[in-house]
Amino acid sequence: IWERACRLRQPSGNSSTQAIGLGGEVTVRRAPWTYNGKVAYVHNESEGVLQAESFAGLFQASRALKPRLAAYGKYGYLRNTFAGIENRNSISGGIEYLVIQPEPHRLKVNAGIGYANEQRVIGEDLSTAEFLTGASYKWTFSPTADFTDDYDFSVAFSDAGDWRNANIATLTAKLTTLFSLKLSNIVRYVHEPVFGFENTDTITSIALVAKF
Repeated sequence: IWERACRLRQPSGNSSTQAIGLGGEVTVRRAPWTYNGKVAYVHNESEGVLQAESFAGLFQASRALKPRLAAYGKYGYLRNTFAGIENRNSISGGIEYLVIQPEPHRLKVNAGIGYANEQRVIGEDLSTAEFLTGASYKWTFSPTADFTDDYDFSVAFSDAGDWRNANIATLTAKLTTLFSLKLSNIVRYVHEPVFGFENTDTITSIALVAKF
């Protein structure tokens, strides 16, 4: 699935702000393995000057152990100058369990442990082991539309106050056999953010998605 979201805003006066987003996702299934990769990029500039940008990448390999149970290994990368993060690399492993399977609802939960290294634009960098958990929900409420909600939570073993969560809610409606319209809202919360930055970072977008 490849997608592009573009938004141009012209405020009052002579100033202008532009935000552009690009993303892609690919899934390969070769029983008992499933491989999934995702990338997402957001660029924001004002008066031709770059204000902030965000790039996120994810690769996960899962192996089915039972019909509802699987083990996984995952690598994640995040660059988010909106939140003061230069680079964040994380690797983790754990298990995931399919709680609800019959259509139209699908719910999967996961838990694991990992290690993260975060380089910040200001202040001390972070390197810590962490506990991770989350859930992924999908509701196919019509043949041409569905709603998904993905939630992730992590807490550092070295500092219980260093916890964070992220929630991605998405509504997708099929326009043709190839194209779909997607509305998504991303909310990331960091309990101990980079100095001078807010705890919460949000991105709302409308994208045209091409599915192959």
